[in-house]
Amino acid sequence: MKRLSILIFCMVLCSCSNQSTTTNTQPNNEAIFVLIENGGTVAKDEQNDALDVTLHLLQQLTKLGRRAATRKCQIHILLSALPNRIAWSGTPRQLLEQAQDIKNLLIFKPSFSDLVMAFEQIETTINLTQPGSVRLYWIGPTIHVPFQKNDGPEISVKVPQEVPTGLALGNFEKRLSALKIYRVHPDQDQMLQAYLSSIGILRRAKSGNLDFALLGAAQTKSKLKDLL
Repeated sequence: MKRLSILIFCMVLCSCSNQSTTTNTQPNNEAIFVLIENGGTVAKDEQNDALDVTLHLLQQLTKLGRRAATRKCQIHILLSALPNRIAWSGTPRQLLEQAQDIKNLLIFKPSFSDLVMAFEQIETTINLTQPGSVRLYWIGPTIHVPFQKNDGPEISVKVPQEVPTGLALGNFEKRLSALKIYRVHPDQDQMLQAYLSSIGILRRAKSGNLDFALLGAAQTKSKLKDLL
C-alpha cells in the first residue's frame, strides 16, 4: 500500500511538471495597435515629423521579434483616413520583412480623419481575436474629422475640440497594458486629459497599472529612440 501511494504521488508530480512546462511555453498573444492620423488634420509642414515618429515606432516594434515573449504578438496598423479596416497586420518579423510595403501605406491625404470609426475597428478586432493584453500607440494630432460623402457639406474644424462622445476607447481601456499618445495638438492637450480622466485612464496610470504617455510634438521628438 505504501509503495502504491508513492507511485501515485510520483505520477501526479510528473503530471504537474508537464502541465507547468506547457503553460510556460505557450506563445504570447499580445495585440499591439498603432493608430496613425494621416488625414487633413496633419498640416503639410508637420507631415515629415509625423512620418519620422511613425517610422521610428515601427522600427522599434520590429525588435520585439528578438524576444521569445513578444515574438508572436500581433501588430495592427490603422490609418485615420481609412478607418474602417486594418491597414496591415502581422508579427514583428513580418513587419520587418514587409517594411517597404508598409511605408508605402503611410501617405497623408487631404481628407477626413475619422477617429470614431478607427476606434470602433480597434474594439472589433479586440473582440474577435481576444488577445491576452493590448497595447495602443496613437500618433496625433488627436483631432477628429468624421467620414463624409463627397457630395456632403464641407466640415470646418476648430480646436480645442471636444473628444467625440462615441469614442470606443472607454469600452476596452481596462484591457490596455500600455497607452501612449504622441504629437498631441497643443490645443487638444487639456481636452484629452479630461476625457482620459473620465474613463479611468489617468487613475490606472497613477496606480502603476498602465504604461502611459501623453506627449506633444516637441516632447515626442525628444523620445524618438524610446517610443515603446
